[in-house]
Amino acid sequence: MFGDEYGSLVVVATVSTATILAFSWILRRHSIVINAVFAVVISIAIFAFSNLVNRSIFGTLELLFQMVIGSTNSWNRVYMVAFWLAMVAISVVFCVYVTSIGRSSTVHRKFFHLTVSLIYISGILLDPLFSWLCAWLWLCIFILTELLRYLNVPPWGAVLNEHLLIFKDSQDSELLLTPIYLLVGIFLPLMLSGNVRDSDFEPKLAHFAGVAAVGVGDSMAAIVGSTWGETKWPGNEKSLEGTLAMMFSMLTFLLITNTFIHDASSVVSIISVSLIASVLEAFLSAMDNFILPFITYLIL
Repeated sequence: MFGDEYGSLVVVATVSTATILAFSWILRRHSIVINAVFAVVISIAIFAFSNLVNRSIFGTLELLFQMVIGSTNSWNRVYMVAFWLAMVAISVVFCVYVTSIGRSSTVHRKFFHLTVSLIYISGILLDPLFSWLCAWLWLCIFILTELLRYLNVPPWGAVLNEHLLIFKDSQDSELLLTPIYLLVGIFLPLMLSGNVRDSDFEPKLAHFAGVAAVGVGDSMAAIVGSTWGETKWPGNEKSLEGTLAMMFSMLTFLLITNTFIHDASSVVSIISVSLIASVLEAFLSAMDNFILPFITYLIL
């Protein structure tokens, strides 16, 4: 249900995002005008999607609502969306809290790895196709949010900078790309799945590559390394203790998850990917939230 509409919505959303990016960059010296760009492009996008699904504007809005709540004979979608909204609300409250104390630590930044991972796990288990759709839409939203922040578009720019700059990672430049890499890294296996629209789709261990590498492994490496890491790798500040924490946490997560997978992966591949990803993380200076899940996905 909604398979074709989902695909059409993803195409419209990605094209619209690219269009907003292009025109906003051209008009970057007139940031207030960018609000009009958003309004015009989004209006055109709604009209275009209405034509693709052959519905009126009001019919399209009704269709979008039905996409969110799912079929009337199942509460799985409602429970799942409610859980997602709870995770988003908790993340917003956490942002306000960290802003109030005026500083962020490694543990604070890794909190979002947990919430995104929980959203992904619940989504791929309960409703993988809808999660696939949301992954693409969230990516568009994340990109546009960073655009508003980076160009300091009023009235959004000041608020976004106040609550997001405090989480700026050492890997970030003027652009805060780490949150986008995190989203893509966690959801990458699902976004790359060509058979997610099949009615008999079942997740494989490779679909949990992002959670294993970034949600679990990288988080444990950062927390353990920053707290107890004393033995440094040559040429950087990352520690052997952090690498070992990542390797064993990834290994544990993948082995446990593998017991619930219908088409299980070999123990050798799980051990290999845990070792390779952990050592690779120790020497990556940027884009680890994207590179580590991609490598893990390929190996699994």
